[in-house]
Amino acid sequence: MAGFMKHIVFLLAAGAVFVSCIKNDLPYPIVNGAFSSIVVDGATGVDIDASARTVVISLPENRDPAKVTVRKVTFVNKETVCVPDIMGVHDFTSPIEVNLRTYQDYPWTISAVQEIQRYFTVNGQIGATVIDVPNRRVIAYVPSGVDVRHIDVVSMKLGPEGITSYSPTAESMHDFSEGIEVNVSFMGRSEVWALYVEQKEQSVEINMVDPWTRRARVVGSGYSDGECGFRFRKAGESSWTDVPDVTREGGSFSAFIEGLEPETSYECIAFSRSEESGVYTFETQVEAQVPNGGFEAYSNDESKMFQSWYDPASSDPSLNRKWWDSGNVGSTTVGSSFRIAMPDTDNYMEGRASACLVSRNVIIKFAAGNTFSGEFVRIVGTQGGVLNFGRPWTLRPRAMRFWMKYECGEVDVVDTYPSDDPVAKGDPDRSSVWIALGDWDYRKYGGTSQCPVQINTMDKSTFFDKNGESVIAYGDFFADSSSESWAGKPEVVQVADGGWALVEVPFVYRDPTRRPTHMIISFASSKLGDYFTGSSKSRMWVDGVTMVY
Repeated sequence: MAGFMKHIVFLLAAGAVFVSCIKNDLPYPIVNGAFSSIVVDGATGVDIDASARTVVISLPENRDPAKVTVRKVTFVNKETVCVPDIMGVHDFTSPIEVNLRTYQDYPWTISAVQEIQRYFTVNGQIGATVIDVPNRRVIAYVPSGVDVRHIDVVSMKLGPEGITSYSPTAESMHDFSEGIEVNVSFMGRSEVWALYVEQKEQSVEINMVDPWTRRARVVGSGYSDGECGFRFRKAGESSWTDVPDVTREGGSFSAFIEGLEPETSYECIAFSRSEESGVYTFETQVEAQVPNGGFEAYSNDESKMFQSWYDPASSDPSLNRKWWDSGNVGSTTVGSSFRIAMPDTDNYMEGRASACLVSRNVIIKFAAGNTFSGEFVRIVGTQGGVLNFGRPWTLRPRAMRFWMKYECGEVDVVDTYPSDDPVAKGDPDRSSVWIALGDWDYRKYGGTSQCPVQINTMDKSTFFDKNGESVIAYGDFFADSSSESWAGKPEVVQVADGGWALVEVPFVYRDPTRRPTHMIISFASSKLGDYFTGSSKSRMWVDGVTMVY
């Protein structure tokens, strides 16, 4: 018995040595650490940029950034842990660095910005006040004949409304010959601002003309009181036309000159009281259209299982290379019968073909019929794909117009959906059209210089954000019914025979002063196709895509 036990002990010891020598060569899975939502008390917005790994919390001006309460945090992957914990009260007067830890560490930066409206105006001012927030410096301008030692301040606000004190006060400021320093105190903090009033030789000026294709935005400066505006004419003509709908803010005023012709020279002047500026000459931009907007050019050059929207044999350089792409590369890995985008020469409104987009169950996952400006990059596993959105584009159209036909099916596949857009089987599916102009940097958004915005359908944190900081203009059109019933919708110009509808989606510009570098256009037969949710009965046809200027 003792020998038996000794043998057992020997085996156990040997086993222990053997186990201790086992080396775990299995790699840890790559699990992205990213925020999906952050709820902050009193915030006006929370911008999560997964590509830059930054969070910017926007606070109203009366909210103290030193005492910000983070109420709730969710992550893209449940395995994620935030180190240190971001829940609770934090001081965001400086950015906070955190690590989102899964099997790897993902460093993020969380910061807060206060949306403080600031202004400073003086009696007899011309033009707009310059408020340099980073350097806490303010400059107001008056005509050359005004004595800057005897100035009356009309209005001043350099801190949050109702809780800011100033020393000296606006009423006591008069001599600006050397500038005036003012202490601005709020929320237990104090800032020192330098205020200046300077003379300007020219009382009325055109400060900027930004030509578009059939319009131009013009900004002028003049007296803060009295009539002001603009006049324009085609170069070489003798008579001027007054510009209507002038927007005024103190001594600064602006307007859009409408009804212009592309690639044409014009002249304009600004006036204020009885004075006029010098003549400013500008030229409008070209009127260009997207390549292959009628989907007439296609070929099997890329694959024998599906047609792509280009034809290398075409004599037109804009048609012999790809501008539009689709998810066909991913869906046809299991066979050509699973194409989700194809030319249709039997059903079209212009030319000889349209783009037909078909939602399907592709063996493992649901796939929405789609076409978009950009390129399909690669397949992810057996279920998803990586796409680069966008094509170079520098013009600013008013809208995009196109012919569209839609057969709306009932949702029969539900995988996931956004928390603010729940859907159930039996609900009507929705067509999806959206457009965006932006100045996306591919080094930040993961794409290429030609197609800057990368989307991974398996990673919701990479999905397109229409409110992102690089979006200059955006528009969309969704419909939960077949196109025969679209008459009366505000975006629908007309409904024609055969269920075709002429749709116009306007670009809504967030900042008309910025010029885009790229444009994204996306058509899909199921709105929640990115979430693998929709109807396998939904069909969309698109034809005659044009830009309206």
